[in-house]
Amino acid sequence: MKLSRSFITPLITIIFLAVALSGLLMFFHIFDGYTEVVHEILGVFFVVFSVLHVILNWKALKIHFKKRVFILSTIVVAVISILLVIQQQKSPKFDTILIERITNAPIEDVLKVLQVDSIVVVKRLEANGISFIEGASMEEIWINNKVNPKKLFDLIME
Repeated sequence: MKLSRSFITPLITIIFLAVALSGLLMFFHIFDGYTEVVHEILGVFFVVFSVLHVILNWKALKIHFKKRVFILSTIVVAVISILLVIQQQKSPKFDTILIERITNAPIEDVLKVLQVDSIVVVKRLEANGISFIEGASMEEIWINNKVNPKKLFDLIME
């Protein structure tokens, strides 16, 4: 099947609407935990089909790229993006701080906070080839055992 504007343009429009809607749902914390995967996966498709859209419409788009409004729009979006990144670095979200503190705290403290039985967790980790290092942080444990952080957390919470 040959790619055509009549296929790509409606598809990118529908994907844009889905990504925009899921972004709004995430922004207002509606259906938290469910919209992220839709937003991320469709975001990838949006990028792919946007590239195809640009390729198919390159001649027409070149005219727009040369206009002053395009350059100004690019600068405005870049500045806003940079400011948002800087703001996020200076004042990270609560969950980012929480995850960082959990990963850097001694594992015994983490197990207490998560209200899991340390004896059961130690046996489960050892059964999966992960050595439990007393007093070490979760991060030190996953680095020393060359294990994925998510796998370690999943084993703790099992």
